[in-house]
Amino acid sequence: MESENATPSPPAPHPATFPVRIAIRWLGVILLLALYSWVHVTLARQLISQTNHTDADILSADQKHNLKLTLQTLPDLTPDFSKGVSEPLKKALPHRTDGVVNPLWPWVAAWLADPQHQPFGDQEVTPQDRELFNRGRWFNVGLTLGFVILVGLGLSRVWSIGSTANALLLIGIGSFLPRAVYYQPEPLYFIFFTLTWITCLFALLRNSLWIYALIGLFSGIAYLAKGSVHPLLIVFIGVSTTRWLWGWILAHWPGKSGTSLWIYRNHFFGLALLLFVHLMAAGPRLAYSQERFGDPFHSYPGYWMWFDNFEECFSWMNQHGSRSSLEALPKSERPSFANYSANHSSDQMLTRLKDGVTVKLTDLLAPGSTKQSVKNPKPWKGIFEQRGWYLGAVLLICIGVGISSVSLGKKLPGRARLHPESTTVFLFVLGSFCAYTLAYGWYTPIGRGDRFMLSLYAPLVLSFFWASESMLRRARRRKAPRALFITYHTAQWLLFGALTWRLVEVWQYPVFRN
Repeated sequence: MESENATPSPPAPHPATFPVRIAIRWLGVILLLALYSWVHVTLARQLISQTNHTDADILSADQKHNLKLTLQTLPDLTPDFSKGVSEPLKKALPHRTDGVVNPLWPWVAAWLADPQHQPFGDQEVTPQDRELFNRGRWFNVGLTLGFVILVGLGLSRVWSIGSTANALLLIGIGSFLPRAVYYQPEPLYFIFFTLTWITCLFALLRNSLWIYALIGLFSGIAYLAKGSVHPLLIVFIGVSTTRWLWGWILAHWPGKSGTSLWIYRNHFFGLALLLFVHLMAAGPRLAYSQERFGDPFHSYPGYWMWFDNFEECFSWMNQHGSRSSLEALPKSERPSFANYSANHSSDQMLTRLKDGVTVKLTDLLAPGSTKQSVKNPKPWKGIFEQRGWYLGAVLLICIGVGISSVSLGKKLPGRARLHPESTTVFLFVLGSFCAYTLAYGWYTPIGRGDRFMLSLYAPLVLSFFWASESMLRRARRRKAPRALFITYHTAQWLLFGALTWRLVEVWQYPVFRN
């Protein structure tokens, strides 16, 4: 018999309650995505009309080079199959590079160009150039908006509304939109770099072979956009191989075997599959580069790393602009770390690295804020000028949930220790951030601007939110106190309020500095 003091079980919810709640949630998601789309397009219109719009802008920041390669790619889109199939088909794929600009963006932009568009000199901007320039920028705006909407639909299925809203604003307005108004490959690169990062995280949690193939595909496409994805792959291979070693030790250590979704036997075959798919995706570019420069992975920026300023880089590139001149150059005389270190002291190299890292971290976290005056307003330097503070807030929320989970874990049922999967994800995120910070920091004397480190912003935002939501779900399964969830959601909506207030500030004076 039941005790008189027994707590009665709560009544089961009415079956109609769940469809209503789901419908209300998805209605909120649709409204959120619609509102974000309006904000994205409205801000893009302001940026396109006020920034990066003069002929001097078009001639700077590699944009004219991208226009030039676009027009060179234009004939590739109408292959002539009358004399064969393989050669025209190979030319129809994105492959053409000048050793600086990779082929994906010029190939995509060529579909937007007028077939009668004639190329002119490097220091001239024609009306056709301006038309294609603006068409390409609006394409980038639509491309980034579409990607953010797809991400929002995916996240809304598993994350809270507050986390989803903040993630959309930070990756879309904080990262993608500022670069979408340029005629450059960054929007394409940012998207596929982010997809590569996400699939690497999945592979560190559960290394099914198809995930390795996706990493290879996304990283190969990212390489076609910009040749900066390989450090990410190197970090992933290093961290995942460490995870393989740990799995192998557990499998062969007496009494240490256990169950895991990460299968160490898949690892090396998975890496081979990753490299195969990556090379296949990047294959047309590699073949063309081998034919033109004598090296499938030829990249002038790869040589520029070992000069002290861009003037030296430009001069060296003009002297070695052909395959014959590159092949005639002895390996001992090619720009390299060995040659650079032979002519520079360790103090000089450390100073270059330290100064460069400082510049690049400043570009990412504190690109500059406008000291606004009510009586005499000034143009804004950017939309989310305090994006470092917003990223820090997301990290603090993540750390707070982690500390709460650990401190409450001793009192909750089903307490679990830290899994190797969690450790490898942490090492991957930290290792990737450090690798790119050091690489881009070293490159600072050659290339400045926030577009380098900004590629890390969306992956970091998604990683921190992902960790927070994962730990929160684990705490929910262990029946953690309700206060933890209230605090978490309150923090998310406070961050959303800060982001919204910043947009209101911009709306009150929608003027940006060119």
